[in-house]
Amino acid sequence: MLSAAAGYNLLQLGRSVFVSRYLGNSKGSYRYLAWVSYLLDQMVVYIAFGTNSAAVEHSVLALSGMKEFQWMKWCNKFTRFCFQIGGALVSGYAACALMVLATSISAFNLFRLYSSEKFLRLKST
Repeated sequence: MLSAAAGYNLLQLGRSVFVSRYLGNSKGSYRYLAWVSYLLDQMVVYIAFGTNSAAVEHSVLALSGMKEFQWMKWCNKFTRFCFQIGGALVSGYAACALMVLATSISAFNLFRLYSSEKFLRLKST
């Protein structure tokens, strides 16, 4: 799932280049794209976070095992596998944090279209 999220982020990068190059400052057509981009960004972040959390839950079962189902502890036999899974989970949560940052930029770009001109402008010295 995280590779699909990475592919989506590459598509978003291509979309932003397309919008900046071909649409320019036409706010009417850009508002629709900004809403779609914002909603898709939100969905991808929540899905990536959910799949990563489900993987953490399964990893806890691999660490502790479950005697009721006669599942053995995998990390007693496959320690390298458990370290690799731990690294992947940490990387997955780092990717989710970066996607939250990208979503906040997307939200800023969306709500900037609806604000007054003086509200989000930096002060000139």
